[in-house]
Amino acid sequence: MGAYLNPLLIEVLVEEMPAKALLAEFKHILDKFHQALQNHQVDFKGDLRGYYAPTRLVLHALDFPTHIPAKQVEHFGPPLSVAMEDNQLNPIGQKFYTKLGLDPLQAFSTVLKNQKEVLHAILHSPPISTATLLDGILLEFLRSLDFGKSMAWGSVPERFIRPIHNLCVIFADEPVSLEACQQAYGCTARRATKIHAAKSFAYHETPSIEDYFQTLQKGFVILDPNKRQEKILHEIKTLEQEHGVQVQIDPELLEEVVAITAYPTALYGLFDRAFLDLPTEVTTTSMKEHQRYFATFKEGVLNNGFIVVSNAPLQHPQDFATILVGNQKVLRARLSDAVFFYQNDLEQSMEWENVAPALDKIAFMQGLGSLKDKVEREQKIALFLAQKYAPHAQESQEILQAKLLESLCLAKADLLSEVVYEFPELQGVMGSYYAKHHHKSPDICTALKEQYYPIAEGAPLPSTFLSALLALSIKLDSLLALFSVGKIPTGSKDPFALRRACNGVLRICLHYNLPFNLQADLQMLGTHYAPFDLSLLREFMLERLSHVLSVKSPNLYKSVLKGIEALGGQDYEICQLARKLYALQDFLDQVEDSRQLVSVFKRVANITQDIQQASNPDPHLFQDTSEQGLYEAYLNLQKSTFAHLGDKIHALFALKTPLELFFEKVLINDPNPQIQNNRKSLLFLICREFLSVADIKEL
Repeated sequence: MGAYLNPLLIEVLVEEMPAKALLAEFKHILDKFHQALQNHQVDFKGDLRGYYAPTRLVLHALDFPTHIPAKQVEHFGPPLSVAMEDNQLNPIGQKFYTKLGLDPLQAFSTVLKNQKEVLHAILHSPPISTATLLDGILLEFLRSLDFGKSMAWGSVPERFIRPIHNLCVIFADEPVSLEACQQAYGCTARRATKIHAAKSFAYHETPSIEDYFQTLQKGFVILDPNKRQEKILHEIKTLEQEHGVQVQIDPELLEEVVAITAYPTALYGLFDRAFLDLPTEVTTTSMKEHQRYFATFKEGVLNNGFIVVSNAPLQHPQDFATILVGNQKVLRARLSDAVFFYQNDLEQSMEWENVAPALDKIAFMQGLGSLKDKVEREQKIALFLAQKYAPHAQESQEILQAKLLESLCLAKADLLSEVVYEFPELQGVMGSYYAKHHHKSPDICTALKEQYYPIAEGAPLPSTFLSALLALSIKLDSLLALFSVGKIPTGSKDPFALRRACNGVLRICLHYNLPFNLQADLQMLGTHYAPFDLSLLREFMLERLSHVLSVKSPNLYKSVLKGIEALGGQDYEICQLARKLYALQDFLDQVEDSRQLVSVFKRVANITQDIQQASNPDPHLFQDTSEQGLYEAYLNLQKSTFAHLGDKIHALFALKTPLELFFEKVLINDPNPQIQNNRKSLLFLICREFLSVADIKEL
């Protein structure tokens, strides 16, 4: 019997789910349902769609198999020489059949396999109705969902993000028992759903999938989140045109608003213009975090209008007046609180002598002291960086050091503020406002604002040199300090965001062309911390560098690192390492047959791999003109100066012709030890030149 196909719909009806947890897990639900199907031997490769609304998760398959097809499985047993005695099955032979649930006398048969006669059996399994499997599939699927936190309710054995009310499974006319799911989650299993809560709390019967979708449509539930998003964006665009404003769509906020509404409607409201005196970031953050409103702008300046997305299924604009009044009242209270916090903060001193005692009472990390201790460590790093990179600055080393130290004394003052306590994401930003209020220089204010830059992959970098060094000081201390107490990221776990800090260090150094050496400079800075294996931090940063550089070929990156290691493992300078990688990649991309080209130099590397040190070759021991020609080519290369690393790489690979002639004309392992060593010394010199770029063996 073949497998027929029928549409399948599964709805998990729950209490309203928290948006962020729902969004984080929703991206995995189709894969997890497929895994549950696979675990139950259901071969489904059709179109599976997932939907969500605030109180429901829905899976819809257009062509789900009605049966698992009948199967015929062959089993091969032991050879007859092992399974038979006196023309009778011995215990070994009998066990082969009994394990398969067969009668040995009735099932006995043999076949030839690998030129041996062995016991043989064929098992036939009948077709299985997938409707009978859906209970177990759905139970496994629900258990696999991980929303971070889950709820327990009543005496229900299982936990879920929110209590489950009903499981609606519609599979043509197939009766589907969900007894295991009902017992596990204490829910009903009706072919029914609920419409928008503002319209009715009752169940509405849905005998078919068509009835289900029509019921939701008539009941003001837009099931597809993409359609809800389209509706919101279209209405925002209309409001922009009506009121002459611009809305900066925050993708995260938009996604969250879509998740908390079943029937969204965008509305335009106003707040008192007096609140525009607040820093823009305070106003927009308050609207976003507390109320999930979109801020509006006019000519790039914050406007006293906002957009709220209502979930009320109303039809006429005047019906929303009450909703707008309520939202405007709540926002006024929120912004009034923000004004109070901000005014209080402006009255507080930012000077180090006032800030330091408070920071000393805030622990940074066990084993690493307080935030005051962190600032003092950052200042030591800042002095080192100011001295090292003074030639890159447009001001003297003394002025740069003074500004860096002052910036670090001010950098964490806003952590003590009421606004940052309410909105932690505004740390740094608020520090710049407070510094401006206390008449600090504009470049220091900018540095305070950008001290945590970049805050994410691809996010903006510090815009000034002072900002860059301040951010480097803070991030390098976090890396060194946390590694010194064993807080090293493992696997996907990185609770202290050290990968992000490391990416920031690397991106800043590359952008400003700051020659930071992951061996020498880390050793110098590591003296300010408890002793630990600095190679762990170096390898961590090198691994992140391959990510930052978007390495195409892992072998190419490895060859560059191996070249550094072979030359003593000291020259792990970030910018130079990047230049080597890009120059080598550019060269190989231009070569038609890079493998053939590289193979010649791999031969050189393999011949000399066991040589630790060699003297210069003696030209008097050359026996063939090819030796002299190769040596002269090497000397010319060594004497040359190259404006760009790419030019040197071209010159190195130009040695291919004299090398091929050398290998053709002479025997490396000459019977005469002196000649043999002389030839190997010549190849060793060439290999060392290549190692200054990469270890060719790794390509």
